[in-house]
Amino acid sequence: MDNDPGLPRIDRDRHGRGMRQSLASQISRGGRRLSSFEQIVSGTCDFLKNAWPDELADLKWEVADAPTISSETKGVRRWGVRRDQMKIIIYRLPIERLGHHKRTDALHERMHIEEFVFAAVGHLIGKEPWELAPDRY
Repeated sequence: MDNDPGLPRIDRDRHGRGMRQSLASQISRGGRRLSSFEQIVSGTCDFLKNAWPDELADLKWEVADAPTISSETKGVRRWGVRRDQMKIIIYRLPIERLGHHKRTDALHERMHIEEFVFAAVGHLIGKEPWELAPDRY
């Protein structure tokens, strides 16, 4: 049923929650919707690319579940770097499950993930993480 042109437009569905957004408006990469973890990694990389446009113009990133572990591996890596591809790899499971005891809210979760993105990008371009955003630390 269409609204009468003289009446105000109704912007709510029958449950009062508002209309759903289109899937096209969702953040996506490669034709698929990003998880919240990937959205944080993407947003942090975008921030760093804007802060360091000359050094990070070609920065690429990837989220993988976990690094490959061999019998010689000591510890579990949270990130990796491929300098020849100007790419960082962020390992989701070790970041989400290891090495942090108390994250009380979404802000702390975001900061925890960003810490490893800053470390990986810093290693990629030969800078310390606090050099990438001096006002942040």
